[in-house]
Amino acid sequence: MKNGTKSLLNLLYLCCAMSVVLFILTMFGRLLGAWLAWNMNDNFPFSLDDFLVCLKLTWMGPPAGFIFWYFYYLSAD
Repeated sequence: MKNGTKSLLNLLYLCCAMSVVLFILTMFGRLLGAWLAWNMNDNFPFSLDDFLVCLKLTWMGPPAGFIFWYFYYLSAD
């Protein structure tokens, strides 16, 4: 690797970007599922627990970002 600092900044960017993407996708999936199961006479079935599940799944972003970084930068050498 010619420029290690730039590569590590790309690793940080990939991990953060994957975390944001995973949060958006899980939030969309949870909201869509709640909307499909919603009985109009009751309250909307989306709670704080669903939001916390989305935040917990966000922690899968750094390993996914590291895998993309590894195969892109280290396999290219």
